[in-house]
Amino acid sequence: MVMGDEGLDEALNAPIGSISAPEVADGPTSESLELMESIIQRLQPSDRHEIRDMISYRAQVSGGMAAMTLVFWWIAIDRGGESLGDSDIPLSVIGGFSFAEISLIVPALSLLATLVMSIGRETGNAILNNLGGGLIVLVVFYILEPFAGTIFGTSIDAQSGAFASGRLVAMALMIGLATKFFWDAILLQWVRSTMMNMGVDLFPSEEQESFGSHADEAPPIG
Repeated sequence: MVMGDEGLDEALNAPIGSISAPEVADGPTSESLELMESIIQRLQPSDRHEIRDMISYRAQVSGGMAAMTLVFWWIAIDRGGESLGDSDIPLSVIGGFSFAEISLIVPALSLLATLVMSIGRETGNAILNNLGGGLIVLVVFYILEPFAGTIFGTSIDAQSGAFASGRLVAMALMIGLATKFFWDAILLQWVRSTMMNMGVDLFPSEEQESFGSHADEAPPIG
């Protein structure tokens, strides 16, 4: 094989789109590089410019859903709770909280559970994922308690219990999604900042992409 063929073989075998960083003392650690690669693979931005757009979109969605949750709570519970019979809902078995208090506890637990599990997933921490699972079970208990209480003969009817649980579900889901989108925006912002400040390249360069396309079109080497 001639020298030109050897050079072409080395170029074809070179990794495309792998993480590269300057060998400097203050560069990112291997753990940080692995975490950034994991975030990129999960969220699938195509380039640095799309990362910026994804940050903006997720932050806007997160803020919008958080505001929707606050308005929903104000209308459906704070203002409309009396007309919906919330005062007749028995106190919770766990903690002895009223429904008005549960309506604040459930979104807070949903936020905490989503955040804990998101951090546990990105860092591979089993303890955090275990804690997040426990919080989810507690959220589900508080949500189902008003409706389940009607089965055991509490002072509210099934329709009121179902509507109470439905409002809790809506707030838990909206806060959970808002937290997830906000956390993803924070992660993407960290990735983008690290790429810009430390010279980390998570995407294939234009030259690598161009070479890859030409290599695909080239005839087999004899």
